[in-house]
Amino acid sequence: MLVQKKTISTQVADAIRQKILIGEYEANFQLRQEHLATEFGVSRIPVREALHQLHSEGFVTLVSHKGAVVTSISLDEILELYELRARIETWLLALAIPRMTEADLALARERAKQHQEQGKTGEYSNQLNWNFHAALYAPSGRKATIELVGRIYQQLERYTRMMVTLTEIQAQSDRDHWHLIDLCEAKDTLRAVGLLEMHIITSGKFLVDRLEELRGS
Repeated sequence: MLVQKKTISTQVADAIRQKILIGEYEANFQLRQEHLATEFGVSRIPVREALHQLHSEGFVTLVSHKGAVVTSISLDEILELYELRARIETWLLALAIPRMTEADLALARERAKQHQEQGKTGEYSNQLNWNFHAALYAPSGRKATIELVGRIYQQLERYTRMMVTLTEIQAQSDRDHWHLIDLCEAKDTLRAVGLLEMHIITSGKFLVDRLEELRGS
């Protein structure tokens, strides 16, 4: 019975998270347990558990006497997350490159191709982008750290979706991905780490500039 309850709460958390990511639940939107329970056809217990899970992931903030609200992230905090990504991911890549096999590189190429093909449709996929980066970092053996970075990607997804129509950033991202693979294959750790840092920080600044334009208008 406990296993079933956990499964329901996870499904509810997935549904709420998706609504946050697509913008149906905007920043500071109040998430009332009774309304969510009715919407998803469940009791309030799995809803409460789902909200606590989303709180631990950073999607929801629990406020005294108000309940749960969708977390609002400032532009400075978004840039800080990209800076954190740059620090962690460059460390992971530096650990991974000496351990990379041809199979690891083949997987990275496959993931880069999937990301590029999806970009041609005009629809951005945060998941495919993360799949590529995760493939690069997997040989590092730092599973807990990779999972941590994955959660940061997930938290940023609702903002990165705003870059969907900006084809120039997609094209540059793909060029960086293929160049990273070449540098990893050559075991050129120094240049690969430098490119990755620039890749992440440039994307972060581009996104913040875009958000400033949107909020200004």
